[in-house]
Amino acid sequence: MVGVNPGPIATERVIRLARGWAQNTLGDADRYEELLKQYPFGRAGAVDEVAPTVVFLASDRSSYTSGTIVTIDGGWANRPAG
Repeated sequence: MVGVNPGPIATERVIRLARGWAQNTLGDADRYEELLKQYPFGRAGAVDEVAPTVVFLASDRSSYTSGTIVTIDGGWANRPAG
């Protein structure tokens, strides 16, 4: 059993949530990218930054991989508290 644990990835859902967050906090949904600056890399991740790992883990080239979760979150899980 293997898995991928992605952090905030710039999908339609994440962008929609960020736009709502910007509307509520900044009064302007179009300013959502300003809020993403607080992420470790200053942005949400891209789908193509996660997809190659998923493809690899699903392939025969990863047939000896077992019992692991790969976190791809740009450092989100290890960010300083606060």
